[in-house]
Amino acid sequence: MMLVRTLLLISATLILLTPTTLGDLTIYDIFEKEVVNETLTIPMENYNFVSFYISLTGKAQNRVTVSVYEVNSKLVNIYLFDEENFQLYKEGKTAGPIFSTKVVTTYSKVFIPERSGNYFLVIENNDPFRKTAHVKVVWKYGVAASDLIPEFVEAYPSEIFWGEKLYIDFKIKNFSPVKAGAHEVAIYLEGEDGKLYEIDRIQNEQILAEEAKTFSSEKVISKELPRGLYRIKIVADPKDQVEEHNETNNEVYGAKIFVKGETITPAKPPETKTTPGFELLLTLTALISIALLHWKRKI
Repeated sequence: MMLVRTLLLISATLILLTPTTLGDLTIYDIFEKEVVNETLTIPMENYNFVSFYISLTGKAQNRVTVSVYEVNSKLVNIYLFDEENFQLYKEGKTAGPIFSTKVVTTYSKVFIPERSGNYFLVIENNDPFRKTAHVKVVWKYGVAASDLIPEFVEAYPSEIFWGEKLYIDFKIKNFSPVKAGAHEVAIYLEGEDGKLYEIDRIQNEQILAEEAKTFSSEKVISKELPRGLYRIKIVADPKDQVEEHNETNNEVYGAKIFVKGETITPAKPPETKTTPGFELLLTLTALISIALLHWKRKI
């Protein structure tokens, strides 16, 4: 792999083609987009080249894939420069590309820039015997950030009293080639007036690339929750602890739950009220009656 472009031929005149802009692409626009897919014809006129650039804005985690096919020359070089080194390259000075290679048949490279900015892809024809070089270039732009998506599974019971447990099952998917670090998941009950009542918050250490994790929550319904109809709402990463490709898909609504309030229990039968000491009086009367009957028999 060629690490730097050194000296041009002293008698050569470097012919520069104006870089083709691909527009400002942000991490929020797309998960992956094909920005170049064409066969280039590069004339050999004193080290001629064709260049493209993209401007990566927003968050720094981006992913760019460069693939080259159908090369008809053994002296075609590929470079990827940041803006500063691209200027040095144009001036014929020593420049440090992010990566460079001599392409013979096919080539593919993925890189993740460390920061936002303009990046220049250069395809260079160095074949002194071939007037033109034909190269098919496919350049894709994507992201290297997590994407957390909650999915509701089930909840029960659908009708619940204060003091009873509500059980909720759900999943969190990471739709991304990059793992997601530690984050929280919040569970709410949303009233018909739109007011939110948080009933649980779960800590998740990580979710691997393209992984779906299943979670369960069981919480006692408090008397602080008014009677009425509610919708379950699950929010992944409510504190934005994880840098994500798409921050707009972190919420999902689930089943409806009706909170009835106080538990209905069977009424106790009324107690018979008696005068205090009445039972004692009855007992004494019975004993006296027995004693009198016994005395009469002796007479």
